[in-house]
Amino acid sequence: MIAIKGFKHGLVIVFWGDSSNTPWPTRLRELEAKLSANPDFFKGGSIAFDVKATPLSEDDLRHSIALLQSYEVTLWAVLSEDEATRARVRALGLADRLTPPGPAPAPVPHQTHEDTPFPTATSSSTPATEAPPLPAHITPAEEGYIEGSDGLLVRRRVRSGQVLRHPGHVVVIGDVNPGAQLIAGSDIIVWGKLQGSAHAGALGDDRAVICALEMSPCFIRIADVTHIPQPSRRRSRHKAGSITMARIQDQEIVFVAWGGADRLLE
Repeated sequence: MIAIKGFKHGLVIVFWGDSSNTPWPTRLRELEAKLSANPDFFKGGSIAFDVKATPLSEDDLRHSIALLQSYEVTLWAVLSEDEATRARVRALGLADRLTPPGPAPAPVPHQTHEDTPFPTATSSSTPATEAPPLPAHITPAEEGYIEGSDGLLVRRRVRSGQVLRHPGHVVVIGDVNPGAQLIAGSDIIVWGKLQGSAHAGALGDDRAVICALEMSPCFIRIADVTHIPQPSRRRSRHKAGSITMARIQDQEIVFVAWGGADRLLE
């Protein structure tokens, strides 16, 4: 089983399960299925592996790097509980932890500025953390309990050439400039001007939405449905002060004022 998680340096692929019963090539095939199903979500990103107790040889690591490179993805770190695996990871120039003492390394070549994960400082962004367990007498099924989901909050302007990517929700408190990219597995919320590109539901969720205080994107996509506004209409269609939501309706992206959003989300 593979799980995708987000943190401030990019994405983490967690490999769960019994390593003794599942050869590493089989796990890579499972990963490749996810990469090929949603290539736009992963393309240009930086990924770390968490392989738990699975021992990996140098060939296993090199095959992993080659697989990711074929989808234009960078492997920069491998977390392992096995000391021999960690030594091989370091020998290949990869990090063996998610909190390196300096800037996050980029050991695999052919990485451009746009491929670099969004440079997020601790003071300017807040990755969501797992909620504490519920008390024994409370269950999610009880009336009044609302279960949340994972997301990333960024408190700053996203500038041209920067890419913000997360498998859950993405929330930006600030403007998203032309040339900036937001890519989320779920919803995207921009508390400011959305003038760059935004791809919500990038892992296939066609119920995802994109919301902004001012909706003037150069390109938006929800799941596999794309909308490219005409340049003459970008500035005139959704003015400041009119909070707008984009979502899929009848296999096309529609825009509604925030006041009409509740009805569409029912």
